Amino acid sequence: MKVEGLRASGVTRVGGRTMLEHIGGREWLKEFVRLFHAAALADDLLGEMFAAGRPGHAEHLAAFLEEIMGGRQGYTEHHDGVRGLFRAHANLRITEEQRTRFVTLMLAAADEAGLPSDERFRSALRARVEQGSMFSRNLSQPGAEPPSPWPPVGTWDW
Repeated sequence: MKVEGLRASGVTRVGGRTMLEHIGGREWLKEFVRLFHAAALADDLLGEMFAAGRPGHAEHLAAFLEEIMGGRQGYTEHHDGVRGLFRAHANLRITEEQRTRFVTLMLAAADEAGLPSDERFRSALRARVEQGSMFSRNLSQPGAEPPSPWPPVGTWDW
């Protein structure tokens, strides 16, 4: 599967709607993140890492997803954008197995939350979650070099 990068500017609209609007807005997003976060905490492979993470991780994740789905830029404004992502994942040493489980749980949470099942949305979600998880895995390794210059968080193209 070829995955393109995050868009640096502009918001993709399909049928006049952003990805966030397509899923039903912030309340649906919050439920999706709540279900994912609960599953990650209960998971044998991810639970310890998520439990040891920053307080408010679910809220940070929701803010990040809202921004990249075409909503408010709260993650950039309140959590320092990609620089904040780098700091949050630094030295976590995320393994490929953990990365894969993250993707599995994220997509299962999308099902459980009742997010749209149309192929355009689901293939974009799957591709972007895969891409983001690889980015986080790479950032989490000891000695990982930060991007230079820091890119904007951007939005998902879908």
